Order: sequence, then structure tokens, then C-alpha cells
Amino acid sequence: MADLSEHEFASPLRSKILTGAIIIVFLGFIARFVQLQIIEGPALSGAAIEQGLKKVEQIPVRGTIFDRRGRIVAASVPSFSIAVTRQDFDPNRKQNLPLLSHILGVDTNFVLDKINQGGFYTRFQPIKVWRDADARVIAAIEENHDQLPGVDVVTESKREYVAPVRASHLLGYTKEISQSMLDNLEESQDSDYYRPGDLVGTTGLEQIHERELRGVKGLDFVAVDAKGQRQSRLNQGITDLPSVDGESMQLGMDIDLQEYAEQLLEPYHGAIVALDPRNGDILSLVSKPDFDLDVFSGKTTKEEYQEVMLDPAHPLYNRALQSRYPPGSTWKLLMAAACLTTKTIPFDFKLSCPGSFTFGDHTYNDDAVHGMTDIHSSIVRSCDVFYYRMILKLGIDSMYKYAREFGFDQETGVDIGHEGTGFVPNSKRMSKMYPRGWTLGYVVSQGIGQGEIGVTPIQQAAYMATWANHGLWVEPHAAHRIYNNQKGTWDTVAYKTHKVKVPDSAIELIRRAMLGVVNEPGGTGHQAQIPNSSIKIAGKTGTAQNPHGKPHAWFDCFAPYDDPKIAICVLVENAGFGGDVSAPICRKLIDFYLTGHREDPPPAILPNTPAYEELKASKYGKVATPQTPKIKEVVAK
Repeated sequence: MADLSEHEFASPLRSKILTGAIIIVFLGFIARFVQLQIIEGPALSGAAIEQGLKKVEQIPVRGTIFDRRGRIVAASVPSFSIAVTRQDFDPNRKQNLPLLSHILGVDTNFVLDKINQGGFYTRFQPIKVWRDADARVIAAIEENHDQLPGVDVVTESKREYVAPVRASHLLGYTKEISQSMLDNLEESQDSDYYRPGDLVGTTGLEQIHERELRGVKGLDFVAVDAKGQRQSRLNQGITDLPSVDGESMQLGMDIDLQEYAEQLLEPYHGAIVALDPRNGDILSLVSKPDFDLDVFSGKTTKEEYQEVMLDPAHPLYNRALQSRYPPGSTWKLLMAAACLTTKTIPFDFKLSCPGSFTFGDHTYNDDAVHGMTDIHSSIVRSCDVFYYRMILKLGIDSMYKYAREFGFDQETGVDIGHEGTGFVPNSKRMSKMYPRGWTLGYVVSQGIGQGEIGVTPIQQAAYMATWANHGLWVEPHAAHRIYNNQKGTWDTVAYKTHKVKVPDSAIELIRRAMLGVVNEPGGTGHQAQIPNSSIKIAGKTGTAQNPHGKPHAWFDCFAPYDDPKIAICVLVENAGFGGDVSAPICRKLIDFYLTGHREDPPPAILPNTPAYEELKASKYGKVATPQTPKIKEVVAK
């Protein structure tokens, strides 16, 4: 075979093929470069930064809650949680999970469940697996930091209650947000705010005013090494987003009155609601039995939660807002107003009360033979026969109309949440309840607040404030004003009012009768009188029949008569006559609120005592509240 020269080997064809191959490879490099740097560059760059950067949420301090005199009711103290970042923590690694579980004193499945609950959101976001860690746990985590990559101690806060009151149904509580709550928030404006492990207001004020109280989260950007351990702040913290603390809130509640009301109702099941009739401020709200809010602050064990949940006395049930009780004779005020407004009877109407009323084949008894009775005496002495007759004249549809006028059969709108509406029948509702038919005999007892009628104590308190206000219904509310962090001002909470469609002459006639209930001979509420006092109380007793036991005892009132500053509803379940049980409780609370005189010896710790100040100092030496704004006592106008 002949030797090929160098020129013959590198023929033009081969040169072109080689050159083409080099160009193709070069173009491939360029294309890949463009893909990596331009097309996928931002995503890859972000991923690279994400792996070397940890975003640590800064949880804001929840707003402080004050009473009407500016005293702390609920504040926030520092709390520490153990958080795990899934990107850096490998639960399958031999030491990681067992060591962390051992430190926390829980089963490994507990930690895994917590991690898996939060894993849906992001692998790079710390997930809280243990709340309210004590010093032992924190020290053990720090000591074993190198063996626990991705495990950090994060700072947050928890509620602390220093005031000597429970007010559990008014304040409500926060708890760790559940998956169902997160699912319900998917379509809301809060969908991006909450993460597994976050605390959220669940009941009471804490729930209704969650957005104001919670504040705004911040973010710290922290550089980490390959093991996920923190190395330094990114850009020396310049790019961090600071959190904004929650807004403080001042309540209409008076700690002293709340404490005394809780003490007086302690032996019973029932509710007390006291309002300032001038503006609807809730001065006190008690539901018994109640529970200790400290159980829900910080870490709540399963056993602690079940103990409250499974308590046969149902302490979580808010009797002041959610219950439905027949109003008994307190309903007679509404019946009188409706009859006079509709001109069903004239103002000077009278009838004879023989002590019973027979309609059809049934006889309805009264407590006494009242003889000749007019509107005034029918209220003062609480004549049932008068109102057995009135409901037949008035009709249940007119009764329903005026019940709605006074705020019954609907929510009051109070900012505590989970409120019931009660129930007031009309013809349509009766036909639905009794599809086989009903007669007027079914409604006779409704004239005295029995039968199908059901009301809540908060409705009754607003009802009583309406009489105090000469017919102006005012929406009850717990929050009086909220501190605007941006403006640096206290913003008064708005509330609704409406004038009931009842003539002033009818209202004044009924108000004078209510004064007689307490102050005239034969009045059923004479035990509400304050001995040797110029303070005049006006009110109405109610004894609501109960098929399951003794009657429920009502007393609704306001004082002073000429310049009302407080309206109260007291309901005691299965206690007997309202004038015997509930009226004395009202007397004590009104006397204490208006004069400071207290009939019953106080417990060991009360506001404005050395013991109270010592307790506050011991608890609040480490309070993590924002700078307290200047706060003054609430003065109703």
C-alpha cells in the first residue's frame, strides 16, 4: 500500500467534518451555558442560596390586654420552642431522631408526626416540634448542637395572666393551629401568614381580635454551613424584615368587679353579665363552671386538655353567650311594652287575678291571688295571670316582632364569638315545630317567658341596658379601644345602637314599675335593695320552670335609677326563685361597683394590694410586652 502524505490524510472533507464537530460541541457548551446562566439561572441561584441561607421567622409579641383602669389582664412573656428544619435534619440518620426524642422525653413517632405535619409547606422553613421548652431541654439542645443539624431553639412568647381573675370565657385562649384550621385559611388573606406550630386565637377576644393582637411576623436571613448550622447574619442583618408587635387592647372590664362576680357565682352553675349601659362596655362576664387559662398557655399536654374537655360540668361551655334558657317573668317587661305599643290594652287597663287562669281544659296557676291588677302592679308583684291573658290578646307574631326589637332571637354582635341566638316562636315556627297542628293553648305560657322561648344572658343584659337607656339598645362589646401602633393613638371600638320602637310613655311606665319591683312593698326583688343607701336599683325577677330540676333563677337590673351606670343579668341554674338567689348577687355587685363596699370577705390576692403587686412583680419581671402606651381609665360618655 502506498504511503499517504500529510496533505492527503487531512483532506478537505475530513477537515470540514472535524471543524463541524468542534463547532457543534462548542455550540452545545454555549447552549448549556445559556440554559444554566440565563434561563435556569435565577432558579438555580435561588436554590443554591436557599441551601446556604435559612429564613428564621421572628414571631411578634402578642398585644397586651388591659382592664378599664389600665391594669394588665393578659400579657406575653418569653417562651422558647424547639424547631427542626427538614432540609438539614435527617430523621433516618442513626443519631438524630433518637437523640432529639430523648432530650424532649417523647417517642420518636411524636417528633416525626410534627415534622411531617409541617413538611408540606417547605423543607427550608423551621418547624416547631416542642413548645415552651424548659432550661434543661434548651441546655441539652445547645450541648448537642453538632449532633443535631437543623435543630434550633427559637424565641417566641406565650400568654401570662397576672390579674386575680379567670375571665376565661371572655378572654379566650390561643392554641397551636391545627391542620383543619390551615385548610380553612387556604382561600383567605391569612393563607400565607400561618404555618404549622403557630399559635392562633381560638376562642373569646383572642379569636375575634386575632389580627390586631397577633402583630406581623418578621424574617431573619441567616447563613448556614453544609450541616445546617448557623454561621452568620446575612448582610449583617440589614436585609432582615423586623416583626411588628401586636396592638394592645383596653377592655371595658373592671378587674375588681370581675373577681367579685366570679367569687359570688362560684358555688353555682350559671352566668353573670354586667354592662355599662351608656356605651355597651362589658364590665364583667362570668360563666360557671369555668377553667384556668394557664392550661392553654404554652405547652398543653394531652392529659391536661382532655381533663378540661371531658369534665362533666362542661367548663368550656360559655353559658353567658351560648346557652338558651326560658326567661321567665323577666319577659313580662317586653310583653307590657308590646301590648301598650300595639294598643292591645290602654295604659289604665286592669284585670282581676284570682290566682289561676283556665283556658280550655287546662288551668295555669299563679304564685298568689293578686286581686285587681294593672300594668304597674303586674310587674311589681309579677302577676302571671295578667300575662296569660295578654299573650292571647297580643298574639305570638306581635310578641316575636317586639322580641326582635329588643335584640332577642339574634346575635347581639358581642366581640367574643361563638354566640347563640336564642329562640322566639312565631306562627310559622310553631307550625314547623308542630306539623300536626297547634292551638292557642300551646302559647299561653309564652306570655310569662316559658314554653318554646329561649334567651341568652348576654341578650338579657343588653335588654336591661335598653331600659336603663330609656329605650336605646346598645351593642355589648368587650374591647373598648385598641392601640394603633402606626398612629400612636388609642382608637375607640365602634358599636351599634338603635332606638326600640316603643313610645317613651310606655317605657317610662315600665321603668317605674321596675323601680317598684325592688323598692315597693310586695315587690318580688326587694332583696336587691342596698340597706341604708340612696342608690335606687330597678329590675325584674324571673323564675324559669325547668323540666329537669329546680327552676332557673333570674334577676335583671340597672342602677342608679336616675343615672344608670351599670346593668346586670344574673342567671343561676336550678336554684329556685330569682328574687331569693340572683337578686342578692346583683345587690352586692352594684354596691361594690358604685361605692366600693364589699359584703363578702375578699380572697387572699386582690388588685391594688401588696400581695397583688408582689405577684405582678414576680411574674412580670420578664414581661416581653411592647413599650406600654399611655393609658387612662375608661370614662363612659
